[in-house]
Amino acid sequence: MLSLLRPRSRPMAAARTALQLPRRAAFSSPSTSKPSAFRRAWDSYASLLETHPLSTKIVTGGAIAGLGDVGCQLVLEGEDGELKLDVKRTAIFTLLGGLLISPVLHVWYGFLSARLPGVSAGAVAKRLALDQLGFAPTFLPVFLSTVLTLEGHAEDIPDKLRADWWPVTKANWAVWVPAQILNFRFVPGSMQVLFSNLVGLLWNAYLSYVSHSVVPKAVLEEKVLEKAEH
Repeated sequence: MLSLLRPRSRPMAAARTALQLPRRAAFSSPSTSKPSAFRRAWDSYASLLETHPLSTKIVTGGAIAGLGDVGCQLVLEGEDGELKLDVKRTAIFTLLGGLLISPVLHVWYGFLSARLPGVSAGAVAKRLALDQLGFAPTFLPVFLSTVLTLEGHAEDIPDKLRADWWPVTKANWAVWVPAQILNFRFVPGSMQVLFSNLVGLLWNAYLSYVSHSVVPKAVLEEKVLEKAEH
């Protein structure tokens, strides 16, 4: 009897195995899909921020500043649909975005994070106050003066600052106070310069427009009167 039962057990075991295989396949985890091209690019950028933070911010800041100036020239200053591009001017803004703005922000944000760490309301408020009441009103005239100097118009700096410093500072507060609240509260330290650069895409277009606008007639007349009095 035993010899008769043994051969039958093998087919039954094989049948059970055959029935179980599809069941395992049905419950097996799907293979992990490959990350998108954007995700791979973002991961590479984040890695560069960790390994080469300053140089990565310099390249990114320069590219974004240049794009802001191109947008200003083609959109804000274009007349009758004519596309005009001052390559030298765009090169200057690219240079300043990479070699002035990005390194300064890299150091400044690092200083703020070291002296006032954390994301509490108090820490964010203190960093915001230092940034917008101390840094911004000081850095804006430096930037505008540097643009005029590189373009060969250093003699226009006093009149330009007299006419534009206060309006530009008020515009800065309207844009950057809410932007920096988000930046200091929610953005990781390594990404804060990038966040500022992205906001600065439109802000740089505005600065480009202001730095190349004509000095108001009233300021020029005041300057002439001052010279006449002396």
